[in-house]
Amino acid sequence: MRPLLSVFLFLFSFTYPSSQTSRELIFNTNSTKTSSNSTRFMTFIALVDPLCKPSPFFSHRHWYSSLLTSSSSTTSFIHIYNTLIHGFSASLTPYQAKHINSSHGVLSLFPDSIFHLHTTRSPSFLGLNNLKLKLLNSSGSNVIIGFMDTGIWPEHPSFADDGLEPIPAHWRGKCETGFGFNQSNCNKKLIGARFFSGGYRALFGHLDHPASEYRSPRDHDGHGTHVSSIAAGAPVTGSSFYGFAGGLAQGMAPNARIAVYKVCWVSGCLLSDICAAFEKAILDGVNIISISLGSSRLPFYLDLLSIVSLRAFSGGIFVASSAGNEGPTWASITNAPPWITTVGAGTIDRDFPAKLLLGNGITITGISITLTRESKLTRGFHRLYFGGEISSSKFSFSRQLVKGNIVLCLTTGHMPRMLLGASLLSLGAVAMVICHGSIDPDGIISEPHVIPTITVGILEAKLIEDYILSSDSPVANISSQGTVEKHAKPAPVVAAFSSRGPNSAVPGILKPDVIAPSVNILGAWTDAIGPSSVALDNRRPQFNIMSGTSMACPHVSGVAAIIKSVHPDWGPSEIKSALMTTSNTHKLYYYRNVSLLSSSLILDESTGKAANPFDFGAGHIHPERALDPGLVFDLGYQDYIDFLCELNYTKNEIHIISGKHANCSNIGKGQLNYPAIVVAAEKVGHKGVNFYRRLKNVNEVGSRKYKAKVVGLRGFYKIGVIPKKLKFSKIDEKLSFKIAIRKEKGVAKRNSLWVGALIWHEIGGKHRVRCPIVIFCRPG
Repeated sequence: MRPLLSVFLFLFSFTYPSSQTSRELIFNTNSTKTSSNSTRFMTFIALVDPLCKPSPFFSHRHWYSSLLTSSSSTTSFIHIYNTLIHGFSASLTPYQAKHINSSHGVLSLFPDSIFHLHTTRSPSFLGLNNLKLKLLNSSGSNVIIGFMDTGIWPEHPSFADDGLEPIPAHWRGKCETGFGFNQSNCNKKLIGARFFSGGYRALFGHLDHPASEYRSPRDHDGHGTHVSSIAAGAPVTGSSFYGFAGGLAQGMAPNARIAVYKVCWVSGCLLSDICAAFEKAILDGVNIISISLGSSRLPFYLDLLSIVSLRAFSGGIFVASSAGNEGPTWASITNAPPWITTVGAGTIDRDFPAKLLLGNGITITGISITLTRESKLTRGFHRLYFGGEISSSKFSFSRQLVKGNIVLCLTTGHMPRMLLGASLLSLGAVAMVICHGSIDPDGIISEPHVIPTITVGILEAKLIEDYILSSDSPVANISSQGTVEKHAKPAPVVAAFSSRGPNSAVPGILKPDVIAPSVNILGAWTDAIGPSSVALDNRRPQFNIMSGTSMACPHVSGVAAIIKSVHPDWGPSEIKSALMTTSNTHKLYYYRNVSLLSSSLILDESTGKAANPFDFGAGHIHPERALDPGLVFDLGYQDYIDFLCELNYTKNEIHIISGKHANCSNIGKGQLNYPAIVVAAEKVGHKGVNFYRRLKNVNEVGSRKYKAKVVGLRGFYKIGVIPKKLKFSKIDEKLSFKIAIRKEKGVAKRNSLWVGALIWHEIGGKHRVRCPIVIFCRPG
């Protein structure tokens, strides 16, 4: 039996609850419930070896049709895959699935899965407003970023093509028509738009209701429009969200081209549709794929998103993805493969301070983007009401108790906070004070609620709660201070919601790779729905403010586009290495209006203490340095095949991932040349462990010398580097080195995590190539 069967049977049992076990559902062919005439359908994705096509069939499609016919299926194909992967998706009964899975040439059968989205000032914060990078941005118009998301609102000024050169010659895509969308909606900025709904419709039915969705590339949700503008939006002056975050809004790479692949609909994003979008994106000629949604934490041969992204890598495509919003839980990271650049969430140096003056004279500081200085709420005091702790969408309030009042709500987890605000507004509340709990303990996330809202941290919420419960007539006055930039709060800070390492799929691979701005980010917005996405929200702003690792991912996609435009011959591994080895691990501070690095490490919002690489990866991206990293850790496709061999995957499992028969003759001869070193403490022991890495010189001036320096870990571990100096005599030259890690004698186990770094300093030059070193104890 193929190893994936047990996994999809498990998933099948959850999708279709039954008193029978999942194994019985599939394999008890004598049961009437699983006969060939069963109407219990589920979508599966069949992955095949194209070389196994029987000779009587003229095409692979004919072969696939015979598989459906021989399984007594009357269903038709949802998608046929013939580029990155080979196979098809179709709705099958358990009996049919079993038959197809056992057929010759079928490598594996995957159940279709639902993925969910990981839901301006940031260019300036990243240093992208200086003259040098403005000049570099002008050369980025040949780079195409493909967005797999909820679509786009094409009329938005962020997608205007003023001043852009003709569409790149390597572009082979198209602008698909559909409800509310035609070919004229594309231009020299938005050069392509497609939509993929076959898998979604097979599960959820039709998509023909314009009040909730457009069956076309047009964006009803707003998420896709927002992330596209973050990465590659054209400059729009006078942008703001009702006066907040005002100024010039533009993407990281404002001259890059946008290609949209709509795969996400009102209830989620189907894996079968995502795979079809990957295929089209590669055929169309994109250079970068930006995907702000999460994959599973399964082994790579069970994860189709891992599989298609590796095959995209083999075609020279840089794939960036969000890390997930399940932080600060340990090992909560998604999108774990080393060939994907996984991006966590950080803050920027902008705030929206608001004040809550309590009746007892205490002033509480929070943030708000829905309370203006001119609001009537700022005049006089209003009664405070404690709405209690709320952990789900099942909340109810008495109109009599909340009408005319400011309501304090303590929420936990990822409950629908926008609906909470809408519910209070409909009952007559005048404002809401909200605490997001452990996912945002400092109250740094400000959301576009339909009701005037102030977000506060846990400590501040407790002060308000105590006052309400101790007073016979609790009242408060609220006010806004607008937008403050370069504020006193440290930045960047790792957002508490950002998913964390270690990498549960492969603990030796650092995840996230980097962090990027993702809290309170201004971006373009759809005209189809209000900024809170609730039905009674009639506002239609041009821009909206959102938070999540969804916002971090397009920052990296845009910076990758700039790097690709400056270094068109670089592949995805060079771009990723440049982003990681030049990133910041320290906070910024301002001196005479100039941002400088401090001596203090980036903080973790969830603890208030210094963050570590399992929180921020290699660090916070620094685009200007990434354009000229000096050296890079290069990786090729065969390096990843060797890596899979080292994971002790079987030849069949590697065949599923790569689409080719594996050659594991190099096993034991090397290590993955990743720009980070992560090792479990028990593997180091007292005998120690050696790591081997390789650097490639990408400096325009070929002859350069570098000296190794190890920081951190002193007193716990000895780190030796051999050789201690590297001399490069020409560009593209590659030199190898060894890192020997040994435990210091007499050191007892006092920590669960030890962090340091190997830094290659250019002798007499500016380059500084940083490789994190992380030694951790496994839980338990």
